[in-house]
Amino acid sequence: MKTLTINQKVFKHQDAQTKLKIALFEDDSKVSLDSNSEYQFKIKNSSGYLKSEKLTIEDNRLVLTTDKLKGLPPDTYNFEVWQNEDSIYPSENYGYFSITKNTTEVDGKIIPVITIEEFNKRIDEALKKVESIEQIKGEKGDKGEKGDKGDTGERGTDGTDGRDGIDGKNGQDGKSAYQIWLDLGNSGSEQDFINSLKAQSERHVPTGYTLDTSTKPWTLLFDNGCIVYNSLYWNNGAIFRPDPSNQRAKGDFPVYSIPDTIMNVLKGLILYSEFKNSNWDGGFFGGTTVENPITNGDKYNWDGTKIKKDGTSAKNRAIFARTIYELGIWSDEIVEELGAVRK
Repeated sequence: MKTLTINQKVFKHQDAQTKLKIALFEDDSKVSLDSNSEYQFKIKNSSGYLKSEKLTIEDNRLVLTTDKLKGLPPDTYNFEVWQNEDSIYPSENYGYFSITKNTTEVDGKIIPVITIEEFNKRIDEALKKVESIEQIKGEKGDKGEKGDKGDTGERGTDGTDGRDGIDGKNGQDGKSAYQIWLDLGNSGSEQDFINSLKAQSERHVPTGYTLDTSTKPWTLLFDNGCIVYNSLYWNNGAIFRPDPSNQRAKGDFPVYSIPDTIMNVLKGLILYSEFKNSNWDGGFFGGTTVENPITNGDKYNWDGTKIKKDGTSAKNRAIFARTIYELGIWSDEIVEELGAVRK
């Protein structure tokens, strides 16, 4: 599956200096960009397709400077990356970015302000008016008799509504959960982030298996969750069933049985150093596939593991080495010593 990541998903309108950097992935492995290919950044919003911009390559990432997007108004946009008009990232849904308003585009209101001097001046003028009123008043008269209680007056009209308060400032856009995950020192695609949230069941090196003959082809169900089948030798008893005659001396390889060969590696009857220094051609491992592997063999080029002791090569040796690695039996260090090269 094709996926992508973008380093910055939010920027201000009219910002022409920000670089958007995009990394492409296939099956969770980062894609090595081809300088001879043309990469296009195709943009849409809720109304439909808008435009396309050519991307450049820097440090194996695609780059677009936001000066190419100055004509777009504040909004949220979707995008795809097209390679040579025939390969599209991502396979599902879209990437997205948001353009937000800058400060000059946000309406504001001014609150009247007076100085301390102006305030004091107004207080002095008010006090003088009070003093002048006191001077013209006569002497205080005798207290009159208490009058009868007056009738209740009519209800007054409702007062006018107060003025609307001033709008608060726009809050800053928060970071996505995926971006926070990256900020914490993690790396990988958004799918890697999603996978990290799932409960992880403990995986281990297999200790045994069951042969399932109800499937086509037959499958080896290992007790660590791995499933092994062979697309070339369907339902072949010699290839899939154990054979006591195949249990040979240490450092020797069974002639036919795939599970016997795997179990001999598990039991220490075949060491990786003995495989490396042998002329064994890989037996009947051609067409063998591991589903739900402990470790993903896609991150390696396995050509180097084809080489036999005499200098010739055999394709099935590489398939055998990858099978043992994906079952979790051999480590990265071992397969790299055998000739596997990390992509």
